[in-house]
Amino acid sequence: MARILATGIVTLDHTLDVAAFPAEDDEVRALASTTQPGGNATNTATILAQFGHRPGLAAVIAEGAAGDALSASLEGHGLDVRHCVRRPGATPTSHILRSRETGSRTIVHHRDLPELGVEDLAGVPWPEYDWLHFEGRNPEALASILRAVRESIFDQPVSLELEKPRPGLDACLDYADVLMLSRDWAASVAGTPEAALQQLSERFPDRILTVTAGGEGAWMAVRGAIHHCEATPGLRVVDSVGAGDTFNAGLIHALVSGEPPEQALTAAVRLAERKLEQVGLDGLGNAASDPGAWPG
Repeated sequence: MARILATGIVTLDHTLDVAAFPAEDDEVRALASTTQPGGNATNTATILAQFGHRPGLAAVIAEGAAGDALSASLEGHGLDVRHCVRRPGATPTSHILRSRETGSRTIVHHRDLPELGVEDLAGVPWPEYDWLHFEGRNPEALASILRAVRESIFDQPVSLELEKPRPGLDACLDYADVLMLSRDWAASVAGTPEAALQQLSERFPDRILTVTAGGEGAWMAVRGAIHHCEATPGLRVVDSVGAGDTFNAGLIHALVSGEPPEQALTAAVRLAERKLEQVGLDGLGNAASDPGAWPG
């Protein structure tokens, strides 16, 4: 299995399940309450560990007891945290209200830690990894980090997740082999996922580009062609938290395992759908041991 380093953010997610979203100024009782590590890169790395890969995480973790507990929890999920850095401050938190009625969620973030800087990753042995995955955040530092990565690696793939359009991130696109776009990012490029991929594939003809679009499935541009994987009809959404991160993990797993890109797209969509049908991320990698559950 592959050594994979995911670089981005780690949070502590506090999730409350409610029967339905309350109106403003309502007072309701939660049906369940859980606390677990979160963050895009963290979720993706957690699922890759379930598939038997050896994922590492590079992120900022707060100093103190809360940060110690978070670090231990990450290691318990199979993540190598040696490239995480500790900084004074409060552990970033995401407070998630999840509706049992719809499966959708509302998230409120709180963060007062600095983002990863160029100096924080200066000692990372990039060539020792088989795949490098980055969250698209902190654009100024990320462009410098990606430039340094490209100068030090040989032919290892670099993937870049683009969730929220942020000024300056466009300069980072040149350094990635696989670009994973959210629907919001695609909409900032063109009116439809297909049009966005058409524009970007003309600019980056040798890349793999994807767009996820919820109930519409996902699209991929590769080798001059655009492919669409439709969502499964009638899917019952139980929990949408981390579905995009699950798609990214499924895509990386399939590609690093040698699957053709078109099959990797289908595999990633189906894995994300399995996540939507369950609460949390546990057990998603069990599909690897079931030949009928993993397309390819």
